[in-house]
Amino acid sequence: MKGQIVNTLFARAASTFLNFLIALVIARHAGPEVKGEVTLLITTVWFVLFFSNVLGGPVLVYVVPRSSIEKLLVPAYLWSVLVSLVALAFLYWFPTFPVSMAVPVAAIGLLSSLAGIHQTVLLAKKEINKSNFISLLPLALQTAGVLLCFYVLDVHDVNAYIYASLAAYAIAGIFSGVYIRNYVGRLQVSLSEVTAELVKLFQHGFMYQLVEILQLLNLRYYFFQLGLQQGNKYLGIYSIGISILESVWLIPRSMATVHYVSTSNTTEIEKEKTRTIRLAQISFIACGAALLLIWLVPNEVYVYVFGKGFSDVKHSVRFLYPGIWVYSVWHVLGSYYFGTGNYKPLLLSNLAGVVVLMVSSAFLIPQYVMSGAGLAATLSFAAATGLLVFYFGRELNR
Repeated sequence: MKGQIVNTLFARAASTFLNFLIALVIARHAGPEVKGEVTLLITTVWFVLFFSNVLGGPVLVYVVPRSSIEKLLVPAYLWSVLVSLVALAFLYWFPTFPVSMAVPVAAIGLLSSLAGIHQTVLLAKKEINKSNFISLLPLALQTAGVLLCFYVLDVHDVNAYIYASLAAYAIAGIFSGVYIRNYVGRLQVSLSEVTAELVKLFQHGFMYQLVEILQLLNLRYYFFQLGLQQGNKYLGIYSIGISILESVWLIPRSMATVHYVSTSNTTEIEKEKTRTIRLAQISFIACGAALLLIWLVPNEVYVYVFGKGFSDVKHSVRFLYPGIWVYSVWHVLGSYYFGTGNYKPLLLSNLAGVVVLMVSSAFLIPQYVMSGAGLAATLSFAAATGLLVFYFGRELNR
């Protein structure tokens, strides 16, 4: 398990670096306004993906060992197409969303979803190295595509990110499809088989994604409030800061990924409980050390790296540090509950976080802008983690 965690940690570190590099290139080349537009686009694509993942996302890690892959793929593919079409229609009529971004969001969401289905199948089959490669491939292609648009094709706006993303996820979908071909039998399944698998997937996928959607609201709801109320400039600055802080989560997320696969494929639940505690402790200590190192970085470094327009990056997220640290525990505890198919504690903890976030951000963001956003997020993370720790402690004492 240690080797799998190290491999996943390396892949997530590389992913974080590539995401940072993309953000850096856009920020320095195009400035806060375009960076804010890209952030809004990415955040909206995430919402599309979370709905697509009801049938084709990480829940497959739990379902694949208990079913036939070829019977799962057809419903997952069809669902991804349907979600993208619904998203396209919705975004066209959403009053504050830029109409020009509707088609790109739907297209990127669909291509990313298809690649994600293949990646999750590999993960469920414990092909962790291949799964990690598929997670890195589109980011590497995105980085190359953005650089190509800026410095060769003379595209200097949000379209640079859009073009790069469309090409990247199309190629990743093809490569990942080739990887899973040895695990897939005949895709021509009957209507009754598709219906049966749909019921099974919805039973687990809906609850899984309800947890994930609530978590996404915890992580990104206030992005919309900050951007729409205060402007894309503030969102662009703040997004740089939060991307740096959230990079420390690659530690608990790597542990959580492997722990989820392990728990989904075992009947030794008591052993997994003990392992959960150990991983949570390691995660908390490691994330605390990483956040301390980030805190020691002088503000001048941010100005030098990102440009003068981002001189407030460190100041903007100063109240977010405690929340990032505390929420590292949630990631590890959450992987245990995902692996056992027990979604109630995850739902309630994230719901508590969302309620706290909506209330606190409504008061704090208009008055304190970026600092208010960071404080609201910290209060949300603390509420969600505290409740999940309570549930896990009660389960240990049974």
